[in-house]
Amino acid sequence: MIYFDAVARKLHQDHKSTRLGFREALVLECLLLHAPETVCKQTLICYAWGNEYIGQTSLAKSISALRRSLMAISADPTLVVTVPKQGYRMVEGMVETKTVSESQATVEQTKVSSVTTNALTGISAAESRQGADNQVVSSKPIRQCVMMALMLLACVASSVFVVGKINGWRWSDLVQRGGLTQKRVGSLYVFYPQETRFDFPMEQFLTHSQCDCLVYLEKKHKYSTIYFVSRKTNRSVLIRYSPFNIEHATHEIEQFLAGEEK
Repeated sequence: MIYFDAVARKLHQDHKSTRLGFREALVLECLLLHAPETVCKQTLICYAWGNEYIGQTSLAKSISALRRSLMAISADPTLVVTVPKQGYRMVEGMVETKTVSESQATVEQTKVSSVTTNALTGISAAESRQGADNQVVSSKPIRQCVMMALMLLACVASSVFVVGKINGWRWSDLVQRGGLTQKRVGSLYVFYPQETRFDFPMEQFLTHSQCDCLVYLEKKHKYSTIYFVSRKTNRSVLIRYSPFNIEHATHEIEQFLAGEEK
């Protein structure tokens, strides 16, 4: 099995490893996301280069570099398959995305949990002592409650901070933890609820609808909502459509994008 560390941009097999270039890592990540389906060239270019202009041969060079990296770890370069006049695809089940430091992070999280448990146990003991002191001095319980609350808050905050450092959490991760999933499609930043399915046709459509925008998607029952907000001009368009009037929604978005290009 070949392991791909997207964070370190490395391929691992047995005791061999090699580091990928920035673009090659993004191309591989896109192929793995859609494996074993064929990914068109335009989708790969938008995923790896965004709205940056590139030459005609840049994608082909990145594919060649990716295949050389597979050979460097004694892997089969034909795992990346060329589909004539369409694009490229990845053989399914041969490459697994896995961060090498995951096992270390698990150990560190266990240590943090142990420290947090011990701290909470100490706080519980302090609460028991506080109950006895309440019968003697009426002012002590208030001060002790405040101190224990501050200790608990500091303990939880430090635990979250340490675990966040270990796992490499970013502020953007809070969006997903808040109920929305974030995805980058070229120059678009796409947000959608976890219960909304972000399928391949929608990704293909957004790939050809590029602008410096935020996009919100939502599907409920028979209707879908798509909301474009321009980061440059603050213009926006809200479209609610059903499978029977997709052409109308497409026309509205094309008009919005045309206004952005002026």
